[in-house]
Amino acid sequence: MSDIFAFTAAFIAVQVFKIIMFKKDKDYSGYDERQELIRGRAFRYGFLTLAALLAAAVLWEECVGVLPIEFSLLMMACLMVGCLVVILYDIWQDAYWGIRQTSGSNAAIVLMVAVMVMQYLGFRGHANAGDVIVNGVLTWDGGIYLLIFAFFALIIVNLLLKAWVDKRGGSAE
Repeated sequence: MSDIFAFTAAFIAVQVFKIIMFKKDKDYSGYDERQELIRGRAFRYGFLTLAALLAAAVLWEECVGVLPIEFSLLMMACLMVGCLVVILYDIWQDAYWGIRQTSGSNAAIVLMVAVMVMQYLGFRGHANAGDVIVNGVLTWDGGIYLLIFAFFALIIVNLLLKAWVDKRGGSAE
């Protein structure tokens, strides 16, 4: 029951964050054809990655046998990798969704770090209870916390690396 309240609180926090971050200070809604093309390419790569991973996971399960990970966690990992492809491609091609257009960019990173801390604490709780690996299988209960932690860690690392590369003059523009 506490997980339901935690997820509800997280969804409410995200909505409040969106209202604060994307208030209409300046008009960034202008059509930028270059960014639209990059985002379209990113969505295509993300979709193709997702389709390939889902097909590989299902074929592996059917042909080789059971993986040491719950199938639902494996499916979620495939979805998150597809999303990561879109996000990381956009980061490295300078097609952001408001992250570098507003003065609240650091707030997005702070929010991601806060989510990572919550995921780490949730993982520790399940690890102490012995719910992470049961009978040699990585379970949803502990694995989802690791998955979300890794998801946001990769985004933050890439945002910081891209900012560092841009600061050193290595931007593609």
